[in-house]
Amino acid sequence: MENNSEKSAVNAVQSAAYPRLSQPNLEKNKQEKLEMFWTNQRREIENVIDFKSNLLLPPNRIKKIMKTDKDVRMIAAESPVLLAKACELFIQELTLRSWFKAEENHRRTLKKDDVTDVIMQTDSMDFLLDNDADATGGATPSVVPFYVAGGSNGRT
Repeated sequence: MENNSEKSAVNAVQSAAYPRLSQPNLEKNKQEKLEMFWTNQRREIENVIDFKSNLLLPPNRIKKIMKTDKDVRMIAAESPVLLAKACELFIQELTLRSWFKAEENHRRTLKKDDVTDVIMQTDSMDFLLDNDADATGGATPSVVPFYVAGGSNGRT
């Protein structure tokens, strides 16, 4: 009997942690969270006085990457800072959408598949797909490239 009560307690905890929402409510909830994310980001950006001190990605490294392009001669001081912030926002949104996928599958850990699914299902992120128009006839490719699927780039 003690074993059955333990199982029911575990099931109750899991149900509370992952409330069952119907598909339309789940989509609405995700959309609300995304809107709230962008509202908070917009408010944070409007209140920032000095962007350089609040960045997570180093603008100097971004500037070095920009300089590797032969066509780039001069870089405005604001460009790496703006690009760093844009990259931060992109990574945060991708992570949030991937987290929604993990929650849909009743997990609390992100997997490569969550990120890959988000990339394939989100129009604004489809530029990350290896879109070989000749091979696919202009359609979305059926295979996600190795680097999107989390493959190694040769570094350890």
